[in-house]
Amino acid sequence: MKKIDWKTIEIKPHHIVIAHTSEPDYEMSRQILLEIQYDKYVILEGSHCSFYDFDDTEREAIEYSGEELRKIANAEYNKMISFGNKLKHMFNEHSEH
Repeated sequence: MKKIDWKTIEIKPHHIVIAHTSEPDYEMSRQILLEIQYDKYVILEGSHCSFYDFDDTEREAIEYSGEELRKIANAEYNKMISFGNKLKHMFNEHSEH
C-alpha cells in the first residue's frame, strides 16, 4: 500500500472496476477502484462540500496489491459501507472462478 499522486495516473475506461458515488447532496463522496495492471489496484477517493460539481474536489489515490485489497474487502469495519460491500462481492466472485 502506498499513496500516489492521482494526477500521474493515466485512467482509461477499461481500468475502472468499481465506482461508487454517495447520494446527491451538498456534501458528496466518490470512490473508484482502478485495476492499473494485473494485481496492481488504485483506490481513488474524492469528496467535496459545496454547491459545485466534483471539479472542486479533494482527491487521494492509494495503490494496493490484490492481497491487500482482499484483506480490506473482508475487514469487519467495511461491512456497513457500500464501497466495501462492492469490493467484497468483487473478490468473492473472482475467487469462485
